[in-house]
Amino acid sequence: MTDWLEKFAARPHRAILLLSLVLLLAGNWILPLTDRDETRFAEASREMLQRGDYVVPWFNGAWRFDKPVLIYWCQSASYRAFGENPFAARLPSALFTAATALLLVRWGRKFADAKTAFMAGATFVAGLHVAIIGRVATADMAMVFFFTLAAWSGWELTRPDQPRRKSWWWIFYVTLALGFLAKGPVAWLPLGGIILGRALRTNSFHLPLAETIVGLVVTVSLAACWGVPAMLQTRGQYFAVGMGEHVLHRSTGVNDGHGLAGWIGFFATLPLYFLTFFVSFFPWSPRVPGALRRWWPERGRDDLGWYLLMQAALVFAAFSLVRTKLPHYTMPAFPCLALWLALQLGREQNSFAWFGKRFAAMAIFILALTLVAFPIFKSFLLTENLWRAVGAQVRPETKTGCFGYAEPSLVWKFRGVSTNLVVLGDAKLAKNFLTNAPPFILVLPTSELTNFSDMSGTRFRVRGLDMVRFKNRDLTAIVLP
Repeated sequence: MTDWLEKFAARPHRAILLLSLVLLLAGNWILPLTDRDETRFAEASREMLQRGDYVVPWFNGAWRFDKPVLIYWCQSASYRAFGENPFAARLPSALFTAATALLLVRWGRKFADAKTAFMAGATFVAGLHVAIIGRVATADMAMVFFFTLAAWSGWELTRPDQPRRKSWWWIFYVTLALGFLAKGPVAWLPLGGIILGRALRTNSFHLPLAETIVGLVVTVSLAACWGVPAMLQTRGQYFAVGMGEHVLHRSTGVNDGHGLAGWIGFFATLPLYFLTFFVSFFPWSPRVPGALRRWWPERGRDDLGWYLLMQAALVFAAFSLVRTKLPHYTMPAFPCLALWLALQLGREQNSFAWFGKRFAAMAIFILALTLVAFPIFKSFLLTENLWRAVGAQVRPETKTGCFGYAEPSLVWKFRGVSTNLVVLGDAKLAKNFLTNAPPFILVLPTSELTNFSDMSGTRFRVRGLDMVRFKNRDLTAIVLP
């Protein structure tokens, strides 16, 4: 196995590109869109194409302010090339993840041999959490890519002897703008990293104040090219909701139950990410504490290692202070950690054999999960089973109401055929839907059928796994042609 990886590592750029695409694209056409965030992003991108509105995203006929616009542009372009399907919706995330791994290879190659650069890219792409989030149809991996490019270009920009400072200056500040368009102000954390570098290691980091101010003007101006039209079109709501609810409220309050309320809850969850790290960065995380102990005595002489860890620490510190907690929030730190760990392993004897065994095990696990387990798991999903039962009954003019099971995945399924919006709500609102003229499909929990015993139409009963609540549920669809 080690000999096989040695041959790959000899050409790290090609090897990482090939391995990344294999691991990230495998099975993406098998598993349907079931996660709430995936289906919201995917459907909003489809409605962007339908409406021809490339400024403000919409979901099921309503404005969607959760994230800036870049990922919707990417998914819409993917739909044009590959059709409106789960594979196309997930493709931009997979490509951004592969591109991030290539950035690490390129960055690592400036300081180490090909084998070490290969380990940097492979450590990132085969980490457990990246292997999961790197294939889903959300904005996370686009932001991680631009975060990584900003961290690298920020490093190059601040080198006192950098002969190409102007080029790196442009890359850095344009990347900050694109990162903001990917997922908001979190993409600007690398700016804090280079400012801290200048403050704590003055002789090692060159950061003129005037150039920094001009750069920030460029960043804000580029982001405003989309942001101003979006605010004008929504009368300021995009900023008020996007920044107010999805940034400030997540920072100061618990959103959707992801965290613990109160000051006791805040302090109790402060160390959360330092615990989840050992799962998220598996199988590499057990090696990190020992590598850190060995590196610590030379920290004063290793500017790059210090910089990588400091950028990663900024991410962990920032999101530890945020009250809303989700494990994937700290993923922007993983590229810097992957490069740092690869540089440490590159100095140790027999480390490539240790790395090779774990990389091979993760590759086998990922491929087995996506190509073997996904087809089996698909048959248990509630939305998929419902669509399998009633999909043939849906026509463009069909009206759909889903009550008591109001998941975004239903919108993705039914809006793929029907031109009408999907009505979602509590089971108590189901009778209001019956004022619609046929054809329509009414979906509700089977336990609620007693209130509709006299209703005509064909009934389809299905059972399956509700992915959000992770429990089996029973639904009935009443089809009135």
